[in-house]
Amino acid sequence: MSLFRKKKKKHISKKVNNVLVFLLVFIIFLLVFGGICLWAVVKINEERRAAQSPESISDTESVRFDESDVRNLLIITVDDGQAQGFVLVHANPAKTLVRTLAIPRDTVVDYKTSEVRLYELVDQQGIAVARDALAKLFDIKFDNYIEISYDNIEKLVDYFESGITMKLDEDLEYHSNQLSVSISGGLRTLSPSQAVKVLRYPAWHGGRKQRADIQAEMTAALVNQYMHSSRKESSDADFSFLVNLASKTDILVSHYTSAKAGLSHLAEHNDQDLCKAISLPGEYQGSSEAIRYYAADDIHQLLKTALG
Repeated sequence: MSLFRKKKKKHISKKVNNVLVFLLVFIIFLLVFGGICLWAVVKINEERRAAQSPESISDTESVRFDESDVRNLLIITVDDGQAQGFVLVHANPAKTLVRTLAIPRDTVVDYKTSEVRLYELVDQQGIAVARDALAKLFDIKFDNYIEISYDNIEKLVDYFESGITMKLDEDLEYHSNQLSVSISGGLRTLSPSQAVKVLRYPAWHGGRKQRADIQAEMTAALVNQYMHSSRKESSDADFSFLVNLASKTDILVSHYTSAKAGLSHLAEHNDQDLCKAISLPGEYQGSSEAIRYYAADDIHQLLKTALG
């Protein structure tokens, strides 16, 4: 009887030991497997937070820009077959700024051994020659040029569908057989036809200088209003539409592709005040049909400062 009890106790003790070993192994398994799972969950959550974080790096922010990414575009606006406005668009993604410079059509440039007005040089020798003369005067390299008529500017504004919101410094009132304009001053949203009437308006209080400046102001308004990351998906279509409106241009798809990262960066940082219009320092001399505009003597340094 006593022997039986001893054997029974040994059997129970052995079963208890086996259970303890099993529990110990199971606990170790849970700790190891659970630790791996926990590590995986933590890593997944970290990656998810990094992807969703506002501090995560965007496509353009991962690109470093420098002076080689600066682009200078010369816009020539044409009406009735003659150049009316000249605007330099300076885009600098390295400094996150865009400037539009109004260049009076009567600006004097050198051509061979003569002085000639800018619009006359375009008419006589073509845009490329006028661009090179202007580049020499400013000591600026123009990457591309585009010529667009007032009629096609109206189509461009219509394409964007929301008009142009810009400030007019005075009331516009003028009526003739060729043009009728009646637009109140102040902050206005111009329809496509009104935008062209503003460009054609001949009675600015600032005279010829204001007629030149309004070209750059309207270009800046277009940039501020429509060059946004919200149009990222339509940027290629916007580019194609604009180039197809040009009567003359040297812009190629390769030019657009090389500038696209910088333009996207600028669009992402556009707070509707990214682009500012500036006026070319200088003075008019002469009168009537003989009038000419001479850039300031230190124009190189002035533009370097004005363009940032």
